[in-house]
Amino acid sequence: MELDKFKKWLDLAGQNQSESFWNQIFDEKVQNNEKQTIPNPFTVAQEFIPKCDLYEVDNILVLEIEIPGLKKEDLRITINHQNVMIIGEFKSFHSKNKYYLKERANRTFKKELSLPFPILIQSIRSEISSGILIIKMPINREEIENIPITFDH
Repeated sequence: MELDKFKKWLDLAGQNQSESFWNQIFDEKVQNNEKQTIPNPFTVAQEFIPKCDLYEVDNILVLEIEIPGLKKEDLRITINHQNVMIIGEFKSFHSKNKYYLKERANRTFKKELSLPFPILIQSIRSEISSGILIIKMPINREEIENIPITFDH
């Protein structure tokens, strides 16, 4: 290893040990070397994961996920037991275009959620409407078990 690279590594390791470094991870804005306030790269990364809501209506769990611009071909949804995984890819770069400004990056995401109840997998329905993926999952009440509690006397 070259001596310069080793010194850079030591400097970086020293920064990671400081309390201010770890506090910055959770701040939405940070200051760069020129004392300018800029978006925190750690919190900006969260924007690449779509926001969602999970709620119950009439014995159906409804999962709504923001996916503006995506088509069904850009998504993969899997359910294993009570875990839902949504994998997708935002594709904004087109090689034939001559860009003058390019702020939207191609990016993939993976969102995993644990469902509060077992569901009837064969009855799941999904649709995309106005940039929202809506997954409707009927709750399987027959699989919900109450565990009896006994008391010692």
